[in-house]
Amino acid sequence: MTVIRKLPTQRQLRFENILDNVKDIISNVKNEGDKALIELTKKFDKVSIDSVVLDIDQLKKCCSDLDQAIAKSINEILDFLWKFHERTLPRDAVFEVRGVMLGYIWRSIESVGIYVPGGRKSYPSSLMMCGIPAKVAGVKKLYVASPPLPNGCVNPAVAYLSLMLGVEEVYRVGGAQAIAALAYGTETVKKVYKIVGPGNIYVQAAKFLVQEVVSIDGIEGPTELVVVADDTANPRYVAFDMMSQAEHGIDTLVVLITTSRDVADKVSQILDNDKDHVYFVTIASGIEEAIDLVNELAPEHLSLHVANPEKYLGKVINVGAISIKEEPPAMIDYIGPNHVLPTNGWARSRGALSVYDFLKPISIILSSSAITKDLLDAVINLAKYEGFDSHSRSIGVRFGRDS
Repeated sequence: MTVIRKLPTQRQLRFENILDNVKDIISNVKNEGDKALIELTKKFDKVSIDSVVLDIDQLKKCCSDLDQAIAKSINEILDFLWKFHERTLPRDAVFEVRGVMLGYIWRSIESVGIYVPGGRKSYPSSLMMCGIPAKVAGVKKLYVASPPLPNGCVNPAVAYLSLMLGVEEVYRVGGAQAIAALAYGTETVKKVYKIVGPGNIYVQAAKFLVQEVVSIDGIEGPTELVVVADDTANPRYVAFDMMSQAEHGIDTLVVLITTSRDVADKVSQILDNDKDHVYFVTIASGIEEAIDLVNELAPEHLSLHVANPEKYLGKVINVGAISIKEEPPAMIDYIGPNHVLPTNGWARSRGALSVYDFLKPISIILSSSAITKDLLDAVINLAKYEGFDSHSRSIGVRFGRDS
């Protein structure tokens, strides 16, 4: 238990230790623009490029050798996610309360930069998870940054998806330097209003630092999974769910909390075959105690391998995503709702990336001509109490109360 609770602190210390290095990278990009991006790409990615932007013809060339089976799979998932996110769109809401017509109207963010991790190993699913809700929300200008392959292209599937989503421009640049370029702009990279997408610790540190000038989705990673299991759990399902999330990286936090010693032993035997990752297994006195610990840890993923899991959903407060034993957490990585999820305890205050991350509610008041006397008196009195006499008079003058 103690070790589990210390892990986020250890991660935070590591994060803080690299901030100075990332500050230097950001400063370099701010001062040198494209020149810095080209030099940093050669330094970190070992790829020589003569320009940052990939035009449409170059993108088509990049995806020309994409396996048609992968293209078909992308199309299938894209259609599925598009239909899902369309159903989650909020509606404008204007209504009357005590004689006042007011409410919210929703508007999309105008420009968004999406970071897609990888290079030699890339993740087109991340572009779908970010790009589809953005387009459904109505974002007009999408820009993608992703590390280049040795041939100067981005990953073929990323190139293909960029064309499918109508991305404005694709930048073949990765790491902290890509985040800096999207935040501040360069000679060719467009400055955006929001940056979203997963990435390594350097990418997340850069996102943290550029918040002075641009909005971000959050600081994501490394992956976290907590499995809660009782004596009805299938040990093989539990173990494979744990191993699937562990393969995201060596920093992944994977925990089993079970009420069954037998399940703990059988899962541990399977996990012992995986020498590349560290797993935590602990015994709880009951499901309620296990869920209390889950809410304290606030993990990215929770998988409920228990009888009647729906019975416990109301007790779960602080997690990014929930799956039950019939559905592997890995399914969320591909068909969502989204795999861009809060980690490091952020599930206490935010959730998965959604259309709402690309929309902003604008407050609107259309009419107060029928406002009730008690409410009008309250507004004028509070304005005076706060010392805003002109506020009070600007309100009162419209209602014959300008004294």
